[in-house]
Amino acid sequence: MKKFKKNIGEIDRLPELAREILQFTGTKRVFAFHGEMGSGKTTIIKQLCRELGSHDNFSSPSYSIVNEYLVEPGEEKIYHIDLYRLKTLTKP
Repeated sequence: MKKFKKNIGEIDRLPELAREILQFTGTKRVFAFHGEMGSGKTTIIKQLCRELGSHDNFSSPSYSIVNEYLVEPGEEKIYHIDLYRLKTLTKP
């Protein structure tokens, strides 16, 4: 597993960061973000989705567990999964 770590310092650099992450990962597009609640995980995920061409409304799936975003009709789907509320691998 490859790891990518970078401190951008300013939120206006998110598009640049998202492009760097996508370039770093190539066609392997399964990401795991780890951080405290409110640390900005959903914010960077929103930018990654935008860079991949999604125009959906993005939100944290903290309560729904999984959000699905469409890129373009007939194209790939993006799944945003929040494991914070899961207590076991079989039950929420």
